[in-house]
Amino acid sequence: MNRTDTDTGRKDLRPLVLLLFALGILSVIAVRLGWLPILPRHEASSPQKLAWCDGSVATGLYRVPDDSAYPVGEEQPQAEAAPKQETRASRNPPAKLAPLFFKPIPINQADEELLATIPGIGPAFARRIIEFRGQHGRITSIEELDEVKGVGPAKLKILKAHLIVD
Repeated sequence: MNRTDTDTGRKDLRPLVLLLFALGILSVIAVRLGWLPILPRHEASSPQKLAWCDGSVATGLYRVPDDSAYPVGEEQPQAEAAPKQETRASRNPPAKLAPLFFKPIPINQADEELLATIPGIGPAFARRIIEFRGQHGRITSIEELDEVKGVGPAKLKILKAHLIVD
């Protein structure tokens, strides 16, 4: 554009490219707003969550609709279960998956490695909790951990935030 004395005979296409680019942007905006229904609009999908399935095909995590417990393909009709018999759908996911779902860790199922993932708890302290559980049996309340060496009010507050009794 700064040339003054030489004319090669070529037309400057930059304004045309700029115009086509602007038309492209405007058409995308128009389609998204519904002004030009050229493409079918994609409705937002229903909310989904992850569910642990002990299915007949494959055990693992599945993405399911928010209002269902398990994927449709994994759900199987079951014979009438005994009143106190635990069914497959009522089981909770394994304790190792609790941190993935941002849920508290079940204290009676947790191993040393899982307990060490809690902030402020190292491998030695996790080992003491496991030993305490071995000596005293199932833990029925988080307050019982006050008897473990090294647990004070501050540590007990951390444990209450990250552990549940299962």
